[in-house]
Amino acid sequence: MTALSIGPDVRLNDAAELEAALRHIGATRYHNLHPFHKLLHGGKLNKGQVQAWALNRYYYQSTIPLKDAVVISRFRDRATRMEWRHRIEDHDGDVGSEGGIERWLKLTEGLGLDSAYVESTEGILPATRFAVEAYVHFCRDRSPLEAIASSLTELFAPNLHEERISGMLQHYDFVNPDIMSYFKRRLAQAPRDAN
Repeated sequence: MTALSIGPDVRLNDAAELEAALRHIGATRYHNLHPFHKLLHGGKLNKGQVQAWALNRYYYQSTIPLKDAVVISRFRDRATRMEWRHRIEDHDGDVGSEGGIERWLKLTEGLGLDSAYVESTEGILPATRFAVEAYVHFCRDRSPLEAIASSLTELFAPNLHEERISGMLQHYDFVNPDIMSYFKRRLAQAPRDAN
């Protein structure tokens, strides 16, 4: 078997070693370790700062189905497209079922933001727009394998969601379980996506 490479000095022999290496990267470098997330989950932000986070994050959340449509478009193989399609439905929803975008809007509404304003994206930071659009371009322009691999952050997301749910409910009197439904649903969806 040919060894897998995840960097100039790292060669792995099998899928289990690759997964272990990825999980190590997640444990040491995932964005839940960023000082901002420590402040958010620890109750150290004011309501305006939490609103600004939710507003800017909406642009990312609402773009995930576009990114996943780009990923799907990269594959001639029907089985791969079908396997990936649920990710679009998870975020866009389907006839009669709520998706992640609607649940994110429930969060922003619960935080006191007007949904029309949030959906307009006029209030997001230019850096947010740049980063999110760069992610879509990456999935379009890099190899199909890299496009799919860009979603491997789902390996680490459940721990982040658990941390976020408990921390925000504990520390902010303006947060309630109903507006945290996006994160609760992702506790089941993220592991399926990672698999």
